[in-house]
Amino acid sequence: MAGISMKTNNIIPLSVLMVLQLTVISLVNQSAFDISYVDILKDTSGAMLAIGAVSGWLSHLMPPDLKSVLVFWRWNNVLPGHRFIQLSEKDRRIDTALLKARVSEFELLKQNNREQNSYWYKEFYRPSNKQDEVASTHRAYLLYRDAAAVSFVSAFALLAAKQFLGEYFSEVSYQSLWVFTFAIIGFSIAAKNAGNRLVTTAIAVSL
Repeated sequence: MAGISMKTNNIIPLSVLMVLQLTVISLVNQSAFDISYVDILKDTSGAMLAIGAVSGWLSHLMPPDLKSVLVFWRWNNVLPGHRFIQLSEKDRRIDTALLKARVSEFELLKQNNREQNSYWYKEFYRPSNKQDEVASTHRAYLLYRDAAAVSFVSAFALLAAKQFLGEYFSEVSYQSLWVFTFAIIGFSIAAKNAGNRLVTTAIAVSL
């Protein structure tokens, strides 16, 4: 239920991120700035609510596994939990000697990325997921991951619309795709950093 609550709480900031992208796209496609997009940010009952609903829907069109691939740019053992030992060794907050004492099969797990994620989830994340440090980092990860996914789906939808319904989207240039591309890259990097931080934070507060 914690994950669902976090995703629900992220709808408003996710909507704001989408509105900001629409604002940039407006700048790309018009010589004059359309102030109406800024006005949307002030409207929490009308357009913002609609954008929130659409953003939430779009974020569910991509399966979690594909979202992880989009964020971490890996096909196998995608999640940072699959590398919690390697990440912990680089985190100054974590005493590696103490971690080795806590994880009896440290060296074996270090060679088995698949088992690392299961171990991390059971031994470190589950006991600490209610703590503020862990929960806030998890929420940030979900926000940026979903923002990257929504941007990706939006870019694909725009490309398809331009290809098959070009006469109705003639005023929207292909340059708009660059806005989504930069957004996808930026959100993916932010989500990756937050995901890595989530893994090490859960360990740091558990030792």
